[in-house]
Amino acid sequence: MYTCPKGHNSTEADFCSECGAKIMGLGIAQSTANSSQTTTRSVSIASSSSIQPCPDCSTPHEADSGNFCEICGYNFLTGAKGGDPLSNFPPPIKSVANLAATAPTQPPQPLPDATIPHVTALGCWQVTISIDPTLATPDSPTAPTQAPITIPLNNPTNLIGRTSQARAIHPEIPLDLDDAVSSRHAILTLHPDGALVLRDIGSSNGTMVNGKEIAIMSDISIASCDEITLGHWTRIKVTAV
Repeated sequence: MYTCPKGHNSTEADFCSECGAKIMGLGIAQSTANSSQTTTRSVSIASSSSIQPCPDCSTPHEADSGNFCEICGYNFLTGAKGGDPLSNFPPPIKSVANLAATAPTQPPQPLPDATIPHVTALGCWQVTISIDPTLATPDSPTAPTQAPITIPLNNPTNLIGRTSQARAIHPEIPLDLDDAVSSRHAILTLHPDGALVLRDIGSSNGTMVNGKEIAIMSDISIASCDEITLGHWTRIKVTAV
């Protein structure tokens, strides 16, 4: 008797006579040379009237020697191809009792509704740009004459800076009259909940909110009527509308 990898007792030395799994990988000729029992069985196969050839590899197969071809593992009962015949069968179906035992005791909880960004905050803020000569330093040039300009914030992200055609920089809040303002000076970001946040993105001369300088790359919450000052003499008043 031989033991296959799955623990069955097999009368065959190469393929399990129970499940067809390969045991030693020996062919008939090797089995005959190494086992007197196999030699005796081969002689009986040759003289037996119950021999049939394997449809896959034509190896003679004795009807009472098992359900699988000794060489290729062909299943004479189901017609399944060789290899490990057990892999040709679908996994067993769980019984109703087993399904009931493994069923969750609590019904699944519904997933929370996905948060959908709202755009209702767009256009609810505006900035008013003005020239304030009192902000000038001794090194500042003469402040130009410029009437206040009001710009609604219609985009989620609004760049504050100076226009540069060569660098394709077109700020939503252009401050082209003030050469102390960087081309990419700061960003006003409008969040879906309506909150407004200011960030200095690495300006050369800094940014102040309500008279206090803010740190570079830090997010600062902006409230209605807050004032942003930058450059030589530029003042930006932010208003909720």
